[in-house]
Amino acid sequence: MSREDLLSDSEIQALRRMLVVNRNRLAKQVAELDSTHTELLQVLVQEVPDDEHDPDATTAFERAQVRSLATDARARLADLDRALTLIEDDGFGRCVSCEQSIGIERLMARPESIRCVSCAAPLTAKRLGRRTST
Repeated sequence: MSREDLLSDSEIQALRRMLVVNRNRLAKQVAELDSTHTELLQVLVQEVPDDEHDPDATTAFERAQVRSLATDARARLADLDRALTLIEDDGFGRCVSCEQSIGIERLMARPESIRCVSCAAPLTAKRLGRRTST
């Protein structure tokens, strides 16, 4: 199955543009999350101890939340970078598990996808702790 059987040139161009836009947006989001995390660390240093409540618990929660969001964003950014590299390859648009077409609809929704819906569903269910019917 050649690349032409998977995606047209115009679909590849549209996906490339989408990947670049998504990558730039996500890179900006990562930078903003890093800045927010730094600000929260500075607040921690500047906070005056208060016997009435535990402000550190609140800022610790906020730091953990921002750090988690940044970690997730970095992982997605890596996926987008990988897709931008793979889009030049003849195999782009082919599922890495079953080697069938991923499908333009899925790629338009998640251009960094490397698996078709059928192959991705069990992995997603497992990651979310759900049972899959087999």
